[in-house]
Amino acid sequence: MSEAGTELLKTNTVQHTLCIPLWGRMLAAHRYPVLFPDRDAERIIRALGIDFSDKKIYKMEYTWLNTIVRQYDLAWEITHYLKAHPKAAVVELGAGLSTLRRQIGNDTNPWYNMDMAEVITLREAHIPTGEHEKNIVCNLNDYSWFDAIDFKPQEGIVFVAGGLFYYFKKEQVQLLISTMAQRFPGGMIAFDATNAMGLKAVNKEVGMAGSEAKSFFSLENPKRELEAWSAEIVNVEEKDYMRGYLDSTSSFGFMTQLIMRFAAIAHISFIVHAEFAAGKLL
Repeated sequence: MSEAGTELLKTNTVQHTLCIPLWGRMLAAHRYPVLFPDRDAERIIRALGIDFSDKKIYKMEYTWLNTIVRQYDLAWEITHYLKAHPKAAVVELGAGLSTLRRQIGNDTNPWYNMDMAEVITLREAHIPTGEHEKNIVCNLNDYSWFDAIDFKPQEGIVFVAGGLFYYFKKEQVQLLISTMAQRFPGGMIAFDATNAMGLKAVNKEVGMAGSEAKSFFSLENPKRELEAWSAEIVNVEEKDYMRGYLDSTSSFGFMTQLIMRFAAIAHISFIVHAEFAAGKLL
């Protein structure tokens, strides 16, 4: 492993949390291989030499499932958008060690993985870069990364952000998505979020994984809030995080099922889908 990769794994930072879903993905592939046929997680974990088996977050099924289901939810959002826009670009914001492209089996669409330099270094060491795929080093709050994307309005663009916006202030997310809606008309974005109650649980789960990184971002009413941010943000919808996309959750344990029902009632875990109105390119 590279020196940058070693530092990334040892430092108690937001970036360190990218290993949390990686371990969860490995557990899911072992426990539920039909639902979660991950071909990469265990290979990457072995290569990194990490061992999270003693972390509290992985002792309860619901908590470790909660770290990884978003990858499969976002895969649905991408493939659904591509049905209507078969030549669209796909952009993973804060890509980390996601293997969404490999999971979907997409070798044809332009695909961009956006993250900080130390994360991209780690990514390039462990995840093969496919044809038409680019890893872009960037600070997402510096919008110069927009220019790194070859955006063709007539073909479309879909953005996904898994486990990312929790670490942003709400005003940062508002400005980012509003600016994206102006810059990429006709596109869409999907990301996971929680409400204020769920935010406390997110911080607790990250702490159970041995990290002190703090989360800040939450939404109470995604449709009302996002559509008030900008006239270019339209058709905002949400789906339940654990049960909104998976073909079946009936094989999950009894306690997991109970927590899932509570989470749905309390509105503490969901995927937000927002579209960018078609219009003049800025």
